[in-house]
Amino acid sequence: MKISLNLLWRGSAAVAPRYWVMADQAVVSGTTFLTNVFLARLCGLAAFGEYSAWQLGLLLILTLQGALISQPLPVVYAVTPTPDRPAYRRAVALMQALFSSLTMLLVGGGLLLWQQRPVPTVLAFGVCVGAVTALDTARKLLLTDGRVRAAFLTDAVSGGLQLLVLLAWSVRGAVPTVAGVLWVVGLTTVPALVIAAGALRLGFGRVPLRESVRQHGRQTRWLLPTAALQWSAANGLLVFVGVAGPPAGLGILRLAQTVMGVFNVGLQAVESYALPRLSQSFRHAPQEFARQRAALGRTLLLLGVPALALLFVGAAPVVRWLQPDAAAYAGVLRWCCGLYAVILLVYPLRLTVRLVSDGRPYFIGYVLSVAVSVVGAQPLVAHWGAEGVVMGWLLAQVVLGVYWAWAVRGSGSPLKRRSFFSFSS
Repeated sequence: MKISLNLLWRGSAAVAPRYWVMADQAVVSGTTFLTNVFLARLCGLAAFGEYSAWQLGLLLILTLQGALISQPLPVVYAVTPTPDRPAYRRAVALMQALFSSLTMLLVGGGLLLWQQRPVPTVLAFGVCVGAVTALDTARKLLLTDGRVRAAFLTDAVSGGLQLLVLLAWSVRGAVPTVAGVLWVVGLTTVPALVIAAGALRLGFGRVPLRESVRQHGRQTRWLLPTAALQWSAANGLLVFVGVAGPPAGLGILRLAQTVMGVFNVGLQAVESYALPRLSQSFRHAPQEFARQRAALGRTLLLLGVPALALLFVGAAPVVRWLQPDAAAYAGVLRWCCGLYAVILLVYPLRLTVRLVSDGRPYFIGYVLSVAVSVVGAQPLVAHWGAEGVVMGWLLAQVVLGVYWAWAVRGSGSPLKRRSFFSFSS
């Protein structure tokens, strides 16, 4: 058996790295999708909404960690001399350990002291935060170092164990508690962390912590506010609903996001594939860039719009299958279809903004979208409930698109005279 596994592992090296990266992203996104579907069907909308509130907190922590550690990592790693990279990996591991420990202490203590949350749930959330954030950084280290198979294996182990437990609950007809789900998410990540640690071979030696923190700090000063704004733009209205409305409202919104997550996987794959190619022609071959961008826009619309139309028509059956008590919320999913139609239209523009050397349009665009969300939150939610949240997201996307189009046309872009909403070459 051991020989067969070794042969299988060696044979897997023949697969191109980009396919491992795509498979890894599919495992991560697929695990999140199936977990949310299982929980919505097992627990009901109210309990799923409560779990979603904890999920939003975890996403915020991951956003902050990404700005401080994960996102600067590839940039710093690329300029680190090869002999110094093992020491830098150890420094990143130490930074992550400090971040996880401090976050668990502050968040756990704050929830127990000021929010009076149940102790078992807070403890489970603390373990979940520590394990998930550590695995996120370990995965980014493995991918940056080119160990894509090991990254895939860690996520496959974590996701597979998590889904096995959920499947066992489903077969038994058990109704898991929120604390139980958090324990599962945290503890099933531990074996994956062991695999990642072995693959990274951190060992013992010099740990250039101060220098690494300084290098990360250069990137973080813009990444941190931008990451906070992106999280606020995506989740600010959800937080408003979670505070002001019933848990079921937050539950249906997270359920709709889960269904639409299938489109997010496709968009992430498109970005990973298209952005490097667009960057090559952006500065030096504007006509070629325009052709590539037009082709990308047409492809997104041709693939996405029919699928969105089909989901719009079948929204009610889909929602009933996910949660029989939620049929009245089918309108939320229909509005999400409209939202993603706008996202598809804006997406080629978003990639263009990413290529502009001055990152201010990207940052200011999210400032404006958050402002729109804050101003529109109360009236939209008051009049249309959960559907009003999706309307707010849609309005924010329109604001992003309009501002980015204006900002890029006024910049030094080689395409400033062309329409960024034009899909003709």
